[in-house]
Amino acid sequence: MKVKFGRSLAIAITIGTGLLVLANFFVRNEFLRRVQQTLLDWALILAAVALLLGAVNVVATHLRKIRGRRPGWVYSLFLLAALGTVVLLGFLDPRGVASPAVSWVFLYVHVPLQATIFALTAFFIASAAYRAFRVRSVDSFIMLVAGIIVLLGQVPLGQAIWDRIAAAKDWILAYPSTGGARGIILGVALGTILTGLRVLLGIDRPHVK
Repeated sequence: MKVKFGRSLAIAITIGTGLLVLANFFVRNEFLRRVQQTLLDWALILAAVALLLGAVNVVATHLRKIRGRRPGWVYSLFLLAALGTVVLLGFLDPRGVASPAVSWVFLYVHVPLQATIFALTAFFIASAAYRAFRVRSVDSFIMLVAGIIVLLGQVPLGQAIWDRIAAAKDWILAYPSTGGARGIILGVALGTILTGLRVLLGIDRPHVK
C-alpha cells in the first residue's frame, strides 16, 4: 500500500506541476507567473545537482579504471587531469568560468579538439553518403542528382560546367531541402507534445518505478 501511495503521489505531483507551468502560457495571472518561475528555478537547481552527480560518477568510474589498469586507463588519467585542472582554475579565480585561464583552455584546447572530431566525422559522412547515393530506385536516383547539383554548385567547377547550377543549387536548398527539414521539425514537435501529454495524463510514468 505504501508503494502504491508513493507512486500515486509522485504522479499527482508531476501532473499538478506540469499543469501549473502550462497554465501560465494561457492565463495571465501574477500568482501563476510566480509559481511557474519558482518551479523553473527548482528545475534548474535539480539540473545543476544532476550535473554534479554526473561529474562525480565520471570521476569514480575512471578512478576504478585507473586502479584496475584496465584497457585505456591512460586516457582516463588524462581525462581526470584535464577535469581537475579546469575545476581548479575556475575555483582559483573569482570570475569562475569567465576567468582568462578557463577561457584559454576552452579556446586553445577544447575548440581544436572539437574541430578535430568534426573533421574526422567528415569521412564517416562521406561513407554514409556513398551508401545512400547508390542508385537502386527512382528515389535514390533523384537524391543522387540533387546531391551532385548541390555539391557542384559549391565549387567553381560546377559554374564552368553549367552557368545556372548555382541557381539550381539555391532552389534545391530553399524548397525541397527546407520543406523536408520543416517536416522533420514538425514531426519532432508533435511527438514532443504527445509525449508531454502522456506524462501529464499519467499514461507514461518514466519517473516512477
